[in-house]
Amino acid sequence: MSVRALRRLTKAEAFVQFQQNPELASTISGAARRWGCSRSTARQWLSEFIAPPLATVSPPPGDGSSAIDAAMATAAPPPPAAMAPPEAFKAALCHLADLIETTTPQEILDSADDVELLGLHQDCELVAAYVGAIETLAGAALRRAR
Repeated sequence: MSVRALRRLTKAEAFVQFQQNPELASTISGAARRWGCSRSTARQWLSEFIAPPLATVSPPPGDGSSAIDAAMATAAPPPPAAMAPPEAFKAALCHLADLIETTTPQEILDSADDVELLGLHQDCELVAAYVGAIETLAGAALRRAR
C-alpha cells in the first residue's frame, strides 16, 4: 500500500524519511508522491541525499603541478546536483546504461506496486521520447560532421 502525502514535506522532513527508508530512492515517482512534491524536486533531493561527501585532498609537498595531479586522481566526481544539467543528464544516462546491463525489465516490473507501475509507465514514455530525440539529433550531427 502506498502512502500519499497530505501536505508538502520540507527537504529536512524528506531527508528524515529517506534515512528511515532508503528504499525511497528506488523510484522517483513514489518518493515524489510520498513527499508531496514534483518528480524533479524528488530527483534533486534524492541525488543530494545519496551523493557521497566530496573528498578533500591535502596537497603533497613539492611543486603545485603535482598537487593538482594528486587532487585530480583522488577526488570524487561532483554530485549530479553540482553538475550542469547537460552533464548531469549524460552521467545519469551512462548510469542507466550500466543498470540495464545488470537488470531485466521483469525484475523492475516485479518490484513495483500498482501505483508505481503508473508512474513507471509515464516515466518510460517520457524517457523514450526524449532519448529518441537525442538519438535522432546526434545521428544528424554525425552525418553533418562527415
